[in-house]
Amino acid sequence: MNLQFFIARLTANAKVLESLCREMTVEQSGWKQSPEKWSIRQVVYHLSRTEERDFRPRLEKTLRDKNEDWNSLVASEMRLEETSGANNLSEYLQNFLAEREKSIIWLKTLDNPVWENSHRHNEQLTLAAGDLLASWLAHDYLHIKQIVRLQYDYVNSISEPFKTDYAGKWT
Repeated sequence: MNLQFFIARLTANAKVLESLCREMTVEQSGWKQSPEKWSIRQVVYHLSRTEERDFRPRLEKTLRDKNEDWNSLVASEMRLEETSGANNLSEYLQNFLAEREKSIIWLKTLDNPVWENSHRHNEQLTLAAGDLLASWLAHDYLHIKQIVRLQYDYVNSISEPFKTDYAGKWT
């Protein structure tokens, strides 16, 4: 496993996410395709929480001692329930960026990590340290895709009755 590749991509993704979420109105950051879907604000909150409580600490523990208990994650802690119109996107984004920087600094300290160290997460799932690192990067890409899709759909919703067909089809 090429650690330098993962460090470079996780670093670049922080910049991508920052760029995608800067200068966004309260309306856009809270807009949802439907009530059960997430807003951009909720996605960034989730990224912030998973950066702080999921990938880095769990990878640290798996590399240090595969039998060490992982911190438990409560689903409600990982998902922002929107109860007000306050735009905390900037706060969530800054927290994510600060936590990502801590992650990058830590990853750069690793010297010949044993990516095969595995942790039994639950009855059905055993994860190797390499699985965690690969999933961490993939998790970024899933949410970058989600944010871009939300922005695309938002433009379509505020442009009505005009259409964006000339741009091409979303695939």
